[in-house]
Amino acid sequence: MDVAEQAVVTNQVKDQIGERCQKLFQDFLEEFQVDDQQKYLSEVQELIRPERNTLTVSYEDVEKFNQQLAVTILEEYYRVYPYLCRAVRNYAKDWGQIPPAKEFYVSFTDVPTRLKVRELTTAKIGTLLKITGQVVRTHPVHPELVSGTFMCLDCRTIIKDVEQQFKYTQPSICRNPVCNNRSRFMLDVNKSKFVDFQKVRIQETQAELPRGSIPRSVEIVLRAEAVETAQAGDKSDFTGTLIVIPDVATMAAPGKTHSFISRL
Repeated sequence: MDVAEQAVVTNQVKDQIGERCQKLFQDFLEEFQVDDQQKYLSEVQELIRPERNTLTVSYEDVEKFNQQLAVTILEEYYRVYPYLCRAVRNYAKDWGQIPPAKEFYVSFTDVPTRLKVRELTTAKIGTLLKITGQVVRTHPVHPELVSGTFMCLDCRTIIKDVEQQFKYTQPSICRNPVCNNRSRFMLDVNKSKFVDFQKVRIQETQAELPRGSIPRSVEIVLRAEAVETAQAGDKSDFTGTLIVIPDVATMAAPGKTHSFISRL
């Protein structure tokens, strides 16, 4: 191991709400039963297969198990989502061998908050919601960098788990306390984590369109097992969270200079 790598000291701030949700959600997966059988055990065991990575959970089941957990997921979805995924991974590890680099995801059904496209306001950013729309365009599936491992080109320090916020994100500064590099980093593709993503555009359905109005549209980003599940012409429900992102087309092109367009 490089001496510089040994000298790295990283201070991590814990999200107590996120960690609490992780514990409660794992308890839910382990304990929730229907007819005296663990409801999600067989689904979690399926995730051990190489081609599987997404667990589908009924929001109504979470409500029955712990009302406060359900409310937190609904109101703080974007914040706690990574912790929910970790809970799925921890539970899956109890039932089989999992590659260290494999990521797990969770999707929800039976979400009570259903909105029209015109109701997607800034007040809804980060919450869990469901919308219905007509798919008008689908884009090809591409790999998205979700967690990068970088090497400092000045001192050779390895910097792991750099979260990517919808654009190519390098470390803000080298973690070696004796190195002040802020810009010269190289991505280690083999040690970084990627996920399939696909951009889909939907627009208001005729049933929701106010008289005399032009249909409004919104872009949806599908990940992991959700890619290729919607085709142009489909009328579909989409469950997720509303966010403001840069131009999605640039997410698969690390190392270039981009201009970004913020939108809902």
